[in-house]
Amino acid sequence: MWFKEELETVIHAPREAVWAAFQDFPSWPTWSSYLKEVSRSGGGWKFRARAQPPVDLVWVAEAVRREPPEYLEFASVPGAPHNLEVRGSVRMTEEEGFTRIHLVFEGRPHYDSKVLGRAADWYAATFGEPNKVIKLTFEQFKAHLERSPVAHPAPGPAAHT
Repeated sequence: MWFKEELETVIHAPREAVWAAFQDFPSWPTWSSYLKEVSRSGGGWKFRARAQPPVDLVWVAEAVRREPPEYLEFASVPGAPHNLEVRGSVRMTEEEGFTRIHLVFEGRPHYDSKVLGRAADWYAATFGEPNKVIKLTFEQFKAHLERSPVAHPAPGPAAHT
């Protein structure tokens, strides 16, 4: 069973800074309470998120379309070991004084065992665990960036007349 989360937020930082921070996947565990690890895996990135013990959510995703600094579409890497199949997109639009981010994230539990797969579907539908991870990570990304110096660049030199 696929679940879908669609979120939009405004980050008070320039789009290029938001894009750069978003693409810095290895740093995500430093500001996210759910992400335990992000590492390179072939041509993609492997994400490991805290979920209901003893199982972590693991997905390996790669960019399928990139248009920096505005759009990224991603999907699971075929054949990579994971327990969450994913696909989605991120669109960043710059407006005066802030960046608007629109995230679409779709996923479905993926286990080799049919019993585990059914249990994961039931758990996700009942408790919304993957959706909680996505929402909280998105909120933490916004907070991280807005605390960062890139969100509040120093003013340029004063004009002399």
